[in-house]
Amino acid sequence: MANSGTSAVRYASDNPTAELLAQVKASFASAPASTIGTRTRVIAVVTIAAGASAGIVLTASKMVYHRYAPGLVVQAGSVPHLMLALALLLALTVVATFMATRRGPHGLGSRGAALYLTGALVAPVYAALTLVRPMHAHAPPVGTMISPWGVRCLILSALVGSLVLAGLTAALRRSVPAASRLRGAAIGAAAGAWAGLSVFLFCPSGDLQHLFIGHVLPIVAWTVVGSVAIPRALRL
Repeated sequence: MANSGTSAVRYASDNPTAELLAQVKASFASAPASTIGTRTRVIAVVTIAAGASAGIVLTASKMVYHRYAPGLVVQAGSVPHLMLALALLLALTVVATFMATRRGPHGLGSRGAALYLTGALVAPVYAALTLVRPMHAHAPPVGTMISPWGVRCLILSALVGSLVLAGLTAALRRSVPAASRLRGAAIGAAAGAWAGLSVFLFCPSGDLQHLFIGHVLPIVAWTVVGSVAIPRALRL
């Protein structure tokens, strides 16, 4: 969106005023129209991100652990809990992505409260699902060392998170006239959720220090990056 003076004024997206709607219409009128709709771009990005993330996880798992998705290999008694946690993490990722990218009834996106909750709750919910009762408490594959500092998982989180963050930002570029900082935080949290789901599938470690540093902290980092680095790109 063209920067026609609206970036100097911040609005919450909960109750769009007539003044805001007039400014949005004027900005859209002065900006070149995209030939591809925002919803189509978001769907394309999510589809590509899902395939690319799966490819990254499978490739890294094969290279490091010599088998695919070792994070899903647990003791027999933990399988139901693992499947439940996986389903909830998948739901968390889907919901965070939806809240971060939805257009809303006025085309201004999710309400400010929803964006705030998305940015604030993804990391704590992920931590509750993975730290309270770690599922990967068994020994790692023979000959494989897992750092308590989560080095490999940090690298994987960086790859997946940056891919999703860049993709969603590109999909929503020039289409977020209001609450862009909250939207940026929500996009960052969604990218963090994708990264967290990926390391959950990749990593067999149940060490709490490893899980906290390598799995949870990257989600917090992506949320902060989204809130700081993304807003201007969404408004331009």
